[in-house]
Amino acid sequence: MNHELRPRVIVNFAMTADGKVSTRNWTPSGFGSRTDRQRLQEIRARGDALMVGRNTAEIDRMSMGISRLELRQARKTAGKPAEPLRVLVSGRGHLNPQMKIFSTMRSPLLIFTAATVSSSIRNAFPKSVVIHTLLGEAFSIQAILSILYCEYQVRTLVCEGGPTLMHALLEADAVAEINLTITPLIFGGYGAPSLSGLPGSFLARPLDFQLKSMDVNGGECFLTYERKQ
Repeated sequence: MNHELRPRVIVNFAMTADGKVSTRNWTPSGFGSRTDRQRLQEIRARGDALMVGRNTAEIDRMSMGISRLELRQARKTAGKPAEPLRVLVSGRGHLNPQMKIFSTMRSPLLIFTAATVSSSIRNAFPKSVVIHTLLGEAFSIQAILSILYCEYQVRTLVCEGGPTLMHALLEADAVAEINLTITPLIFGGYGAPSLSGLPGSFLARPLDFQLKSMDVNGGECFLTYERKQ
């Protein structure tokens, strides 16, 4: 598999003023405003696929869909499916068939895991769930991106977290664009995760991004950064 063939990755996060994307207990991160949620939908609509980590999908009770009718219609007019392909990453394979993500199947769902999923769990999933098991060193963010590009023709991938998945994407230097909503909140706490993971989980090297746009609305600051080439 050619790991150089990979989608353009766009990430989207809401963050507190002190740089936290969740509390130390990893509680649901829905602290953005209505404007932020509308922006999230617009960013989702740009993707051929939408990717999240299993923990984030379960905590935030995500369906990973596009709720705005006009965005779904615009995608169809452009010759795309009404909703992006959905991608769930679960390294340990801890998959609960009762998660909300499995209850709404308006688009197919791919699962990438490094663990063997039992047949009883597989049989509990809807038929449009496809599981890719990548054992040992075969499980990597580079391999996942390459499969999405080569087998599913994903050219633009939107990632909504969580921070562990974001850290892996940054380590692979796979992030082309960061959309960040800074909210007027302070969480505090050494154990609360930041954009790229827990304190002390440094990247192997710093990555340079440049600010492309900034908009302030209702106390929130909406920022877009692009990776410097």
